[in-house]
Amino acid sequence: MDFFLASDGTERWLVPGDERSYTRDTVAIARHGDFPWERMYTLGHAAAEIRRRATADGTPIHVLVEELAAIAAAEDAAEDEEIARIARERPADSDEIPLADLARKFGIDLDEL
Repeated sequence: MDFFLASDGTERWLVPGDERSYTRDTVAIARHGDFPWERMYTLGHAAAEIRRRATADGTPIHVLVEELAAIAAAEDAAEDEEIARIARERPADSDEIPLADLARKFGIDLDEL
């Protein structure tokens, strides 16, 4: 998603593939359901937060980044396993997308499972 400030000063959000624009509130309701929604942070914000955490903890930045990368890799692996589990449980005779195509879409090699 992308956003811009309209001439009246309101934030307008653009969703790829959707001709409409949304406000912060309507995109949260229309595109994300009843769950709260927050703006994603820029790389600049992320770098500042990493620097702040490293300074507060007395941890070298490269060590903190390695720890964060390990957490992200573990979360990605868990998500990949969940996707693979769902794909394995899907009926083979389904009229929907073939299982191999679905797995490939998510970067999963079924032969490695």
